[in-house]
Amino acid sequence: MTAASPLRVNIVLPPLHSERFSGGTLCILEHAHQLHRRGHTVTVVPTRPSQYPAWFGKEFGTLLHWPQTSAASALKSLACTTVKWGLNRTEGGKEAIRQDFVGLVRSLPQLWTPEFEQAVQHHMLRRLIPDADITIATQYSTALPVYLFGRGKLGYFLQHHEVIFANDTPDPEQTFKIADMSYRLGMRMMANSPWLRERVRTTTAGAPDVLLSPNAIDPSIFNGQPKPLAGPGDRHVTLISYGGRHVEWKGFREMAEATAIARRELPDYKIDWHVYGGASLPPDNAIAPYKDLGFLQPRALADAYRAADILLSASWYESFPLFPAEAMACGLPVVTTQPGTEQYAIPDVTAEVVEARSPRSVADGLIRLIRDPAHRQRIATAGWEMSKGLTWDAAGDAMEANIRAIVAGDGAPE
Repeated sequence: MTAASPLRVNIVLPPLHSERFSGGTLCILEHAHQLHRRGHTVTVVPTRPSQYPAWFGKEFGTLLHWPQTSAASALKSLACTTVKWGLNRTEGGKEAIRQDFVGLVRSLPQLWTPEFEQAVQHHMLRRLIPDADITIATQYSTALPVYLFGRGKLGYFLQHHEVIFANDTPDPEQTFKIADMSYRLGMRMMANSPWLRERVRTTTAGAPDVLLSPNAIDPSIFNGQPKPLAGPGDRHVTLISYGGRHVEWKGFREMAEATAIARRELPDYKIDWHVYGGASLPPDNAIAPYKDLGFLQPRALADAYRAADILLSASWYESFPLFPAEAMACGLPVVTTQPGTEQYAIPDVTAEVVEARSPRSVADGLIRLIRDPAHRQRIATAGWEMSKGLTWDAAGDAMEANIRAIVAGDGAPE
């Protein structure tokens, strides 16, 4: 294989929805797009029946998933096969019954236990994943199917240290074990941030070296200019935050308490707060009321950033989150936390980096930006300049080099 030869790449990911998506899913499809436009054959394989992602307007290769069937037709098929087997008693009839039984279970996802879901996914993905040079897992629930049924070399694109989030699931103990196991399967791992790479290196005994495959932002959508220096009489500030999908570690309560502190300590300012995405507190909460923007598609989100003055984030931990970088590209100064933002959030240079889980620290960073318009503009300008380097061309180059290294069996990218 020459260095320039095209590769066949399978990417296994959680189910896709036509309108809704997470930042992780967006980044996976962006990487798929980068590989596709470089001439590689990319097959995206969701672990469940999925919808075509209308929110992603770029080509990313082939979407391959198992079709959803109705329970009625599946039950009818099983009944017919069982009757035929009762008449003939052949081994082929037994196999047909097995297939139709799985089809019936597959058609009733609302009744699945985690064990049923895993069995159905394994049964289907074993037959669905095509031949390839490499098959890449993208989330802890996809790691075992890729390890068992992936074709070619096996890779694992990590977008967070997912053992951290076990408590967000219905069965935290089981989730922790599955997520922890995913790092120990021997697949070649790629992390989206230096923090995640180091964390996996230091917490997973015997793990092979972890490659770095950063994410990026789309400047054709997320763009703008830092706002002009605010005058002494300009006392109206609009904050914007991601609600965080109702999970505690996104720090929404800390953001609310910090906003309440800023409103109390800056009584001469009118501080509005806009929130997009689901949040753990309602808009009319008693701590810090906000305007609910709902779920925003990318272009509407960019418009919302440009209409605001400061991006407020207070996650306990992240691993290359998109929203602070997107806001920087739209010209906003950013209040954010670490770990996970180190590639673009330089304390007191490109961002106000504050302490996670500390409403007081978050409020102090926010108040500094509000009280000092010149500092706010400096932070915004430096962050805006930093965001220009977060391109998908560069991220695609890194991912392609890492994939070639994994396929070749090398210890480092070409």
